[in-house]
Amino acid sequence: MSDSSKTISHKDGALKTHQILHSHLGQRILILALPTLLQQLLTFCVALFDTWLSGRIDAAATSAIGMAAYIGWLAGLVVSTVCIGTTAMVARHLGAGEPAQANRVMHTALIAGQLVSLGMSAFLYWMAPIFVMAFALDGQTAVIGLNYLRMDAIGHGLSGIVFVGAAALRGSGDMARPMLVLGAINVLNIILSCCFVYGIGPESPIFAATDWLSALGVYGIAAGTVCARLAGGLMMACVLLSGSGALRFQMRLMRPDPQIIRRLIHLGGFAAADNLSNWLGQFSFLIIIRNVTGMPFSADVIFAAHMVGLQVEAITYLPAIAWGQSAAAITGQCLGARKVRRAFRTGIVATLQCCVLGLVVTVAFFWGAETIYRTMHSDPQITSVGAAPFRAMALFQIPLIVFLVLKFALHGAGDTQWPMIATIGGTICLRLPLAWLLGVYLGMGLLGAWMGMFVDVTFRAAVLSWRYLGRSWLRRQV
Repeated sequence: MSDSSKTISHKDGALKTHQILHSHLGQRILILALPTLLQQLLTFCVALFDTWLSGRIDAAATSAIGMAAYIGWLAGLVVSTVCIGTTAMVARHLGAGEPAQANRVMHTALIAGQLVSLGMSAFLYWMAPIFVMAFALDGQTAVIGLNYLRMDAIGHGLSGIVFVGAAALRGSGDMARPMLVLGAINVLNIILSCCFVYGIGPESPIFAATDWLSALGVYGIAAGTVCARLAGGLMMACVLLSGSGALRFQMRLMRPDPQIIRRLIHLGGFAAADNLSNWLGQFSFLIIIRNVTGMPFSADVIFAAHMVGLQVEAITYLPAIAWGQSAAAITGQCLGARKVRRAFRTGIVATLQCCVLGLVVTVAFFWGAETIYRTMHSDPQITSVGAAPFRAMALFQIPLIVFLVLKFALHGAGDTQWPMIATIGGTICLRLPLAWLLGVYLGMGLLGAWMGMFVDVTFRAAVLSWRYLGRSWLRRQV
């Protein structure tokens, strides 16, 4: 790297930091959120597309893929424990005018994140039969679930590079490059999954060509996902090699820094407990859903209706993450520069901006529930089971946005303890007991089980609002 390119890179990073610290706050939040929003919407389209593809096959395929999506989510949550500390520390150092230290944080975090992702890939592959048994899958659903899980596990092998690299870039205020990489992964996923599901050749509905790829059916969805994720790891490596502001991959820095590792562990400890509690809660929630009965509908139909509803709800969940990540980057840099008032206002403004979208989604979900279900699945039974609970879910989109955006803002400040407390209290102590009581014991079906979820979301929104408005997190050290 020449001296001139280094100068340009440092000037670019300094300009981004200046804009984060001094430009109009609402505009800066929006500018940083929009690239991530686009990437999140592409992610939403991929999940929706996978569900739609499985819906063209049968309920067993939808149930198996829905289960695999939840299991695969575990890998992302574990890697994110490294990402949370990475974003907070990179933002703090850049806000304090310490770009070299921010770069060292990124390199140490890349090592830690990649080791974690390789470990999770092996763990998910080995645990696949146990997960299938835990969900009480049987027959063709169990076969599809096991094979799909094992294929999907391979795709997590390079997720450390992708997600930790994206977290470091976001901490620097660079939202565009993570969006390009993650967006490319999602577009590639859609294209490859469609090709693998239907095949490519004279008999394929995609296009006529030499018959070099046979249709893989439901396993084609997993094959497309795996190929896209592995390609994404290579793309992120190229982005980090090219550099972004103060951050640039250098092989000489690829050695673990014990002090940085201790700080990552300190920040990631509560985040790890938060994520593990969240995942265990969601996993247990799925097991409860598998035991929900509603004659004359089968367990596969009820479970598929549940998965369709949650996949569609991502249209709220993912934009909330986009605004939350924007708030995290600005909050961290503002605290590093000791601009405490601006740091506090960031989470409030980001939440209000995202709630505007939440109101639109609430109306669309409430009035369009049946149309959404009919579009997403060809089985009319799934629409019969899911439409009414989904209409009730529409009323809880604003609390969902509030807790997610504020959670990310607190993470950007390095405050990970209270989000963990909110998760344990909401998911473990409220969602699971209420879901079992109402959905299984009292026989209220899917709506009864989802009532536990509604109480959980509302509780977490209240707790994190109280924590955020209390302002004590502004004194948090990272």
